Amino acid sequence: MIKAVLFDMDGVITDTEKYYYECWPKSFHAFGYTDFTPEDALFKRSLNHADTAVWCRSRFGEDIPVDEIRAYNNRLVDALIKERGIQVKPGIRELLAFLEENNIKSAVVTATRYDRAMDRLGQVGLDQAFGRVISAHMVERGKPHPDVYLYACEQIKECPGDCVAIEDSPNGIRAASSAGCRTVMVPDLTQPTEDLLPLLRGTAPTLREVIDLIREDLT
Repeated sequence: MIKAVLFDMDGVITDTEKYYYECWPKSFHAFGYTDFTPEDALFKRSLNHADTAVWCRSRFGEDIPVDEIRAYNNRLVDALIKERGIQVKPGIRELLAFLEENNIKSAVVTATRYDRAMDRLGQVGLDQAFGRVISAHMVERGKPHPDVYLYACEQIKECPGDCVAIEDSPNGIRAASSAGCRTVMVPDLTQPTEDLLPLLRGTAPTLREVIDLIREDLT
């Protein structure tokens, strides 16, 4: 029985993952790390701060100023959002309406800091649309570890197995799956790879089609 749906934010609710993909190479290059590639930006999606730091140091050396690069990147992303705005992903409002009609709980489970997440949701009129907004900064280990999903399930008082998690990135999928959630991928920048398929309840081209997957689990 499905009792809750847990949403990643960037790339699932808001069409903002593309801004990070565009800005991460610029940020690393600005600090002289010109070997940082677009593929590296894809790998980093939803990766928690601690694991990002470990990866950066192994890739570029112990002296890399990870926090400074992250802060610089946040400024670039904020500038792009101010310039281009934020659009929601197709089907989000229909899916939320379906959940409300069927008394299914909803929550956001994001790697983005809470205040930034609330600001972005507010820009598209969705800051009050979810029962809870959970940030990976609220737990010790963010994605791809299961902690943030387990914490979200505790907060909404539901078992992970009764929750659908919607993700677009490998790190998010691994986090949700290892927490025990029924994980659905709605691809954004990349399609599911062979190693991810066993972790997925299913895939959907947009959030509209997720409604059909949930209906199947309701009957």
